[in-house]
Amino acid sequence: MSKKITKKDEVEENILNLINKANRPYNYQMVEAAFPSMGKTQIVKTLKSLGEQGKLTFKENNKAIIYWRIQDTGPKLDEQGYEIPQESIHDLNRKLDGINRQLEVEQDTLKSLISQSKQLNNQLSDDQIQKEVDQLSTENKELESKLLTFQTKEIMSDKDKQRLDDTIKKARSEWIKRKALFRDILDQVLERSNKKKKDLQEDIGWETDEDLKIQMIPDYSKPLPQQNLSSTNDESPYKKQKR
Repeated sequence: MSKKITKKDEVEENILNLINKANRPYNYQMVEAAFPSMGKTQIVKTLKSLGEQGKLTFKENNKAIIYWRIQDTGPKLDEQGYEIPQESIHDLNRKLDGINRQLEVEQDTLKSLISQSKQLNNQLSDDQIQKEVDQLSTENKELESKLLTFQTKEIMSDKDKQRLDDTIKKARSEWIKRKALFRDILDQVLERSNKKKKDLQEDIGWETDEDLKIQMIPDYSKPLPQQNLSSTNDESPYKKQKR
């Protein structure tokens, strides 16, 4: 015959664990069948005490009292009916850190997707691109037509060319005369002022063609030297000079 369990706390713990793990209603007969070493009186008193302590829920049904686990306050159990140990604060903080890191990654991904979406929205649609292509093609054909006209048509008549040459010659002649007149006046002023040309230029503030790097219009009435004909300088002789 087995030895009876007499310690009150141990008896309460055994019965409470039995009902919590089974997670189903029990009466005293079912508890007695699970713990045959306990007596009926001890089991009935223990169940009543656990009910009064609020550790078990109970209800009287036809003079039979049924006890079952308190669902919202009992310990969490695994599939085998064993209590799942509660996580420590350290474990919970570690999980929280992992969740926060994952959240940051997801937020960065979301920002990247939003940025890509804005770029795609700002891009032209296929219809808009085709419209621009058609417009540029039309403009290109018009320019090609103008170019063909210039290539096949005389741009300037001989009369207009002669008029332009005469204008250039006259401008060059006037340019030379004014430069010569300025040098004569300057020589007289320098002679009377007893100043150097550099000092007088700083006082008056004139600028010469050389200071402004302006070249004299070439004399096209004379044949150009052979070396000038083969020069790689593509500057137009009719380039506007800045005075």
